[in-house]
Amino acid sequence: MLARLAATPRVTVGVVSGRELGDLIDMVGLEGLSYGGSTGLELELAGERLIPTEALDSHVRFDSLSAASEIRLAAYPGASVEKKPFGFTVHYRQLVSSRIEPLRTEMANLLEPHAAGLHVLDGPLALEVVPAIARDKGTALRAIVAHDGAEPATVLYAGDAANDAPALAAAAELGGIALGVGPEPPAEAAYRLSDSTALTELLGALADALTTVRAIA
Repeated sequence: MLARLAATPRVTVGVVSGRELGDLIDMVGLEGLSYGGSTGLELELAGERLIPTEALDSHVRFDSLSAASEIRLAAYPGASVEKKPFGFTVHYRQLVSSRIEPLRTEMANLLEPHAAGLHVLDGPLALEVVPAIARDKGTALRAIVAHDGAEPATVLYAGDAANDAPALAAAAELGGIALGVGPEPPAEAAYRLSDSTALTELLGALADALTTVRAIA
């Protein structure tokens, strides 16, 4: 569906994720899209990778913090650390529910002395730890829109997790559609869909409508 939309004239498609950029591109596997990885720290626009200098300078700090986190997680079977080029993610999807809050508290205590230099973002059953740089999914969305050049007729952003909130807010500020997906989307979502299946159906209907309008024109 994304490939079909991306092939439609005057439509730009982007995917923004907390995943590392290379991993994201490999998973989606589509050319002609714009990508934002590491929650907006890494961008690939028209094949050009853009990374802020501040992110490149953050390696040493985050290597030591991710190592310390891995030591702490030994007491939480089922939790794991995913290292990324510019930060790391603590996953607790496989952790028993009674241990989730103790883990979050322990991570907060570990990271608190370094609070000035990092951001901690809530992901889907995960904590994303990234440099305290003015980059997020919202700035990634704005960069994708700006890179397209022409003033867009409509911006649509769909997201389901807390780290999607800046992009949903940006879509609304751009006069577009802020679309929440799932049972508990961020409050910034002005519109809601029940699940990813409903989103796929919506995008299919959008592609059909755009194709029909172009054929008539």
